[in-house]
Amino acid sequence: MAAHSHAGHMPSSGKALVISAWLTGIYFVIEFAVGLWTGSIAVLSDAFHTLSAVGGVLVAIVAQRIAARPADAQRSFGWYRAEVIGALVNGGFLLGMALLVIWMGVMRLGSPIHLPTGPMLWVAFGGLVTEVISLSLMWKSSREDLNARGALWHIIQTFVGSLLIIVTALVIQFTGFLQIDPILGAAFGVVLLWASIGVIREAVHILMEGTPEDTDLDAVIDDLRSQDGILDVHHVHAWTLTSGKHAFSAHLRHADPADAARILEKAYSRLTRNHGFHMVTLQLETDCLDERHAEDLEFLGKATTLDSDKKAISANPDTHHNAAPKTDEAET
Repeated sequence: MAAHSHAGHMPSSGKALVISAWLTGIYFVIEFAVGLWTGSIAVLSDAFHTLSAVGGVLVAIVAQRIAARPADAQRSFGWYRAEVIGALVNGGFLLGMALLVIWMGVMRLGSPIHLPTGPMLWVAFGGLVTEVISLSLMWKSSREDLNARGALWHIIQTFVGSLLIIVTALVIQFTGFLQIDPILGAAFGVVLLWASIGVIREAVHILMEGTPEDTDLDAVIDDLRSQDGILDVHHVHAWTLTSGKHAFSAHLRHADPADAARILEKAYSRLTRNHGFHMVTLQLETDCLDERHAEDLEFLGKATTLDSDKKAISANPDTHHNAAPKTDEAET
């Protein structure tokens, strides 16, 4: 068994999240005050959207701090999944905001209201400044961190909200077309709905121990099967601990116990270097154990079997009950 240590995990997005939380929080206070001063429903509505972004970023920060805790006797895998749970919470938060925005847009479409365009423009331009800074800080880390990606979408929500306020104010100022506000708001709600579903789906996939989306498990199995000295690969499992950190486990059957150290070292190198797994656990066997109780968790990959596998099956079928793909059994 071989494994990378994951103690002291500190995501690079932490500083960006903290700065974004401060910027967005300060902007919320200013925007909320202006909304109360002018009585503008549009500005107050966007202020509450900004508040939701602050909440989303704070959820991401708390999840990230928890995930940095080391493993202990009760949680041998550590607290990595806290980031995924944080992303799931943020995804649900986004989903609720998306449905609310769409509902508000549809309701207001039939009875639009007059909006004070001057304060709307000033508040929107101020929001763009803070949101551009936050987006520039978080963009890179969000590409590899699901937790940060959920928070990023909250910032994008406020950024687009500021743009929509500017467009709405200009259209109303020059054309008097009041329906532009609910139309653009509902359209952006659909975008938020799509984004929230994506975040939720990915978080649930990780929590369900799904195979990492960027991992071709069939290719990994074939790569191990092609290694010299390995007769069979079975009980294969690949999953994600948290964004960017994937784990792998498998049983490898080999013929020569004296060659076990070389086989293990070479297989470990293939899995970490060629396939990017963060943690690898391998069990070496000269005979397959009787593991029929776990056959419902078995995955053999595509019908790619080495000649040595076929010879081993013919010689001793009872000790290799899981080794051959079903297609070979059908052909024989």
